[in-house]
Amino acid sequence: MITGILLVQAVAFAILSAIIASNKNRSAGGWGALGFLFGLFGFIAAIAVGEVEDDTRSSRRRSSQQKSSSSEKKQTPRNKEKESASQTFDPDEHEKKCPMCAEYIKLEARRCKHCGHEFSKEEVERQVEEIRESVKGSESASEGEKDERNYKSDEYDTEEILSTHDFNGVGMCEDCDYTREYVKANNYVCPES
Repeated sequence: MITGILLVQAVAFAILSAIIASNKNRSAGGWGALGFLFGLFGFIAAIAVGEVEDDTRSSRRRSSQQKSSSSEKKQTPRNKEKESASQTFDPDEHEKKCPMCAEYIKLEARRCKHCGHEFSKEEVERQVEEIRESVKGSESASEGEKDERNYKSDEYDTEEILSTHDFNGVGMCEDCDYTREYVKANNYVCPES
């Protein structure tokens, strides 16, 4: 009788541990075996472990990070400019500042996730087009000769560099016409400051 109860309990913890582990992209069989052998402790361990990224996503992310980090080590600021100029405009990489709560949200967002402020469709399209034009302008400007003194090494504080710019509501410096993302990526200090 007691053996039967213990067996049912072990199977129940094995199934629960396997379900939780599979929801966290972990091996259901392995965690099920732990739940079977260790009962409640295996189940608690299955709950406590963190989620694992999907293998295809994590391998793509690792390979892209390795490529970018190896290419960034070899690049000068001028090479970074040429690389950014060859890339296409991606609105997901840009943000805008909500006029109501001053929090940054995605450029294409029609509603602020922080305060609920709504933007009209025309306003969002206009903001996207403004940033697209400013990115094109900064790309074409980056093809010309730039003063190397405005580009700082990675040891400089990003917030300090951003403070030299006067960003308006759409994330573009009013003085040098560079976007917030360009400034962050290239450690560009505004020459007008």
